[in-house]
Amino acid sequence: MQGRSNYFKVFLLGFGFLSISLLWSIYNTDIPIILQETYKISSFAVGWIMNLDNILAIIIIPIIGALSDRTWTKIGRRMPYIITSLPISAILFCLIPWIPLLMGVNIPSLFLLIFVIFLMNITQAIGRSPFIALMPDIVFPENRSPANGIINFMGGLGALIAFFFVGRLSSTDRTLGFLIVGIVQIIAVIILFLTIREKRDSLVPVSQKQTSWSNSFKYLMRVRDKSLIFLLLAIFFWFVGFNTIETFYTVYMAMESGLLPSQGESIAKFNLGILALSFMVMSIPSGVLAKRIGRKRTVIIGILGIIGMFIGLMITKDLSVISILFLIGGISWALININALPMVLDLGSLELQGTFTGMYYLASQSASIIAPPLTGFLADLLHTRFIIFPLGGIFSILALLMILQVKDLEMDVRG
Repeated sequence: MQGRSNYFKVFLLGFGFLSISLLWSIYNTDIPIILQETYKISSFAVGWIMNLDNILAIIIIPIIGALSDRTWTKIGRRMPYIITSLPISAILFCLIPWIPLLMGVNIPSLFLLIFVIFLMNITQAIGRSPFIALMPDIVFPENRSPANGIINFMGGLGALIAFFFVGRLSSTDRTLGFLIVGIVQIIAVIILFLTIREKRDSLVPVSQKQTSWSNSFKYLMRVRDKSLIFLLLAIFFWFVGFNTIETFYTVYMAMESGLLPSQGESIAKFNLGILALSFMVMSIPSGVLAKRIGRKRTVIIGILGIIGMFIGLMITKDLSVISILFLIGGISWALININALPMVLDLGSLELQGTFTGMYYLASQSASIIAPPLTGFLADLLHTRFIIFPLGGIFSILALLMILQVKDLEMDVRG
């Protein structure tokens, strides 16, 4: 196919991703603190509660992604799932901090909190895969890395807003912080619905003939040279490593750094904000770089940077140096994350982009299932959350070993 992708539409899609990133950034930093500071439960239990989204996602996202490939309504293939699920999820998210305030801190309150989190995660999972699949639907294959860079730039902006503004606000007023997040997501869905018309903008023409489930599975099994398997394993390993930081770093700084809890939490969110800012700034250059030197090489450079970050965090306590390490980590994570999804999508046909998006999330969410309880268990066993740093480094090395087995082939896009 020849032609220019509609980058204005990509930008609008990126605003939706901003709202998703904002929600998950606040979710991942604040929910563990609510559970441990308010309800006084163990790190291992927190790991499993934080795992609900990942367990549900690994089941729901691949199914909904494949199902959306076979859906066509008056408003498109993906849009019906997006506009029905994400606003409901935003409302449920707003309710979370009100539960201990209205019901008190007790067992029924905890069960209700977990139930609302459970429902919120179901609705987020339903909307996630169709939402992400919109990008390859409207972007020509050769432009997917730059387009994914724009989308992730917006996602990085969402995380930046979370850590530097909404996150600081939620540290003192969680109900207001969560409300802001919910409103932003609802507005994003409305904008997306009003501006993207799938029948007009999609590269895939309307077809009455749909690919069968069995044929889709056979297609996946025929992917050449087993590169898909090694690529999915690499994605799995680097997300396990990243999740150790994402889930427990704020709690580690609040409860084990030797600082006052509020001060430790603030510094942790500041460092995560640096990571988010550097990720955001590097998102678009990462896509451009991948077009010049290849996606695989770009990803390898990023993994080496992440390994360096984890090694540095193990050996220094200097807060200034740690901030620099998070800066390096954000740049490196952009090199990895911007190009991973396009690498997976390049192995699938245009008609199966939802299915291959589901495969990407199968790998990433499987990692997210493993990481929180594993990290929490080791933290409880060793009586320290410092384990997040060596554990993250080990899994990043495993990711490097897997990506080295991925063949270049058509997955590398060179200018």
